[in-house]
Amino acid sequence: MTALDPPQVRSPQPPRLQDVLGVTALPPAGATSVTNRLRALLGRLRRAMAPPPARIMESVLAGLEPAVLAALCRTDLPDRVTGPVPVAKLAADLDVDPHRLTRLLRFAHTRGWLRLDRRDLVHPTRLTPFLRREHPGGWRAWVEFAAGHDVGASLAVLERALPPDGDAFEAANDLPFFTFMAAHPERHASFDAAMAAGARMHGLLLARAIQWSTSRRVCDIGGGDGALLSVLIAHHPHLHGVVLELPEVVARMPSRHQVTAQAGDAFQALPTGCDTYLLVNVLHDWDDAAATALLSRAAEAARSSELAGPDARVIVVDSEARRRPTDDLALLADTLMLALTPGGRERTVAEVVALGEAAGLALERHRRLASGDVAIVFRRGRNAPE
Repeated sequence: MTALDPPQVRSPQPPRLQDVLGVTALPPAGATSVTNRLRALLGRLRRAMAPPPARIMESVLAGLEPAVLAALCRTDLPDRVTGPVPVAKLAADLDVDPHRLTRLLRFAHTRGWLRLDRRDLVHPTRLTPFLRREHPGGWRAWVEFAAGHDVGASLAVLERALPPDGDAFEAANDLPFFTFMAAHPERHASFDAAMAAGARMHGLLLARAIQWSTSRRVCDIGGGDGALLSVLIAHHPHLHGVVLELPEVVARMPSRHQVTAQAGDAFQALPTGCDTYLLVNVLHDWDDAAATALLSRAAEAARSSELAGPDARVIVVDSEARRRPTDDLALLADTLMLALTPGGRERTVAEVVALGEAAGLALERHRRLASGDVAIVFRRGRNAPE
């Protein structure tokens, strides 16, 4: 290389599965489904063994779990426990009462966040690294986001979401969720970081579950800081990506290899010239009318693509709601949407397909992912308007 040669930009290395998901190999999606059903069954059996008053009290006090987890992270305890550490040393480092700290650590021990032995030594567990500030998975950001006063306040007034036009988040915080985030950059950054953790996971899953050999340019609608596209491109270096996000998100987006950021409103227009449009954990933020509008914009952009022509596709990824409730992440996500949005919800595959068809798209196939989410692939429908 001479002094006149342009600098060579190296493609980033894909993140490791064990850093993002804590596994060395992706389990089959069917295995995840079976495991989730087994965990739900064991949970029902455990609850059935307790008398009604005990079950009520356990439910009432369940809010202690996120509070203790947030307290541990705010004091950086997961970062301090990289090997066996005496409680007394932790208490001295934190300048806190060792007996009070022990009570929190006992709680953490029962949840598997840390381990407390009989000699009052605190040990890391398999989960502990995922709670550290600099862990590449970024999952600690979810603790920080969910521990925010705005989220807690909306959960406290969840009954305000019960009317047809109810919005618990606005009732608690005076502004709808996304308007509030735009007005509070620090909280928006916390939300972005939490979304990025999930985006890295979905990038890994989609890189394996979806065929990318014929794709060239991918648009991630509402793609946050571009983490998903960065992971996807690391696995498929021939791809180029475009993230469409709100201006305030684009302003703080890091530079990413072969990823372009574009500021805009997805309800107005989407970037053209892409062969794949992604809506990952986006539709569940909106009611059916708004979700159909987003899919319509994606269908219009896909139809205008000279790059892919009729082969342009729209891929929706969300948790899958089930007709019979199951104690799993999809149910938790659906209830969270009830607290944070006036109309957002998780949907069944059939419900998403119906929205896609109303937007002029035709189902190609759907595939369950190892995370338990479902990826629904649409192509241009025959009845799509010109």
